[in-house]
Amino acid sequence: MSEVERRMALVATRHYLDGLSRIEIADELGISRFAVARLLEQARERGIVRFEISSPEDLDLGLSAQLREAFQLRHAIVVHAPSGADETLKQRLGAAAARLLEEVIVPGEVLGLAAGRTLRQMVMAFKTLPPVDVVQLEGVAAGLQESGVELVRTAARVTGGRPYALLSPLLTRSAETAALLRDEPAARETFARFPDVTTAVVGVGSWNPEDSQVSMLAGQLGIRESLLAAGVRADLGAVMLDIDGRVVENAVGQSIGIDAEGLRNVPHVFAVAGGPLKFVAVRAALRSGLIHSLACDASTAQALLADASRNATHRRSDS
Repeated sequence: MSEVERRMALVATRHYLDGLSRIEIADELGISRFAVARLLEQARERGIVRFEISSPEDLDLGLSAQLREAFQLRHAIVVHAPSGADETLKQRLGAAAARLLEEVIVPGEVLGLAAGRTLRQMVMAFKTLPPVDVVQLEGVAAGLQESGVELVRTAARVTGGRPYALLSPLLTRSAETAALLRDEPAARETFARFPDVTTAVVGVGSWNPEDSQVSMLAGQLGIRESLLAAGVRADLGAVMLDIDGRVVENAVGQSIGIDAEGLRNVPHVFAVAGGPLKFVAVRAALRSGLIHSLACDASTAQALLADASRNATHRRSDS
């Protein structure tokens, strides 16, 4: 190694391993900070310094970047899972979503949580969160373990904040019943916290093909077919969307939870969804303009990117 290369190695060691700034190295060696910058650049060019970026095997950083750019998202996370491994996918999506929230949430925020199996995996994967209150964003659509009641209580134990639960069902047969349930004192207390939510985490349900606990609840109540006829193809909890992401007004009165206007006022809405049946629903969620960040599986991401590319090509040909 030549004297110049030894100087490069020394500067690189002091900067990358010892954590000294360029100015500190310049003072130590009696050279300018511009000379330090040049030595660091040459060290990279000659292979004296080599960087290796390591990411978890289940994360696809390339697809994540493409998805974020294509849909102008604040954050995008794409995970891989073996074909047909539904539970593995939910675990990986949940864990990735948990890590993102642990990075971006700051003390004093108010965290809003929807429900579902993937979001349950996310809450179970929480390791540490700053002190924030946790608000249930929708009524109950599924069993106890996946319900928002259980999730907000579990999350609040991690944050040390106060949980605000919503014990009502997510859907009712009539708008009159829904109005009565919203007027219950406990429900009013939770609804009153919706404007304070700064980060909301929601699932995305698919109605046709069906992969939604909200859709299944609608079936049990005997109102699914009427909602499908009204155009519902996706849900963000209590918010029902058509295939183009427009809110289906017919469903608004029968649902109990944060509405589209409430979601629109949340500074950061993070959607977490994956699986072979979710493409149309996730596309509708993106088209709605209600979500700012997305975690999904690789197959859904690829389908979304291909669809966006086709639409861009059609727009260019039409012009």
